[in-house]
Amino acid sequence: MTKVIARVKILPKEITTKPEEILNSINGFKLIKYQIEPIAFGLNAIIADFELDDAEGGTDPLEQALLTNDMISEIEVMGVSNARTKL
Repeated sequence: MTKVIARVKILPKEITTKPEEILNSINGFKLIKYQIEPIAFGLNAIIADFELDDAEGGTDPLEQALLTNDMISEIEVMGVSNARTKL
């Protein structure tokens, strides 16, 4: 099955929540990489790339998992692209 990479911006509910705590609480999805983006007043967003199967429903399962996480206030899917292998 073809793989895609979904880039998602994740905002925590609490300023004091460490990004690693949020990422460790996300189960069932392969995290490729992430970076921290300062927003304001100590609030940091997480920009995370997840590898998903290119299946019907697209990013819906990932979005639902993130939105039901108690540490996450909101998410934004920034982009989805095909995962490529290097030959």
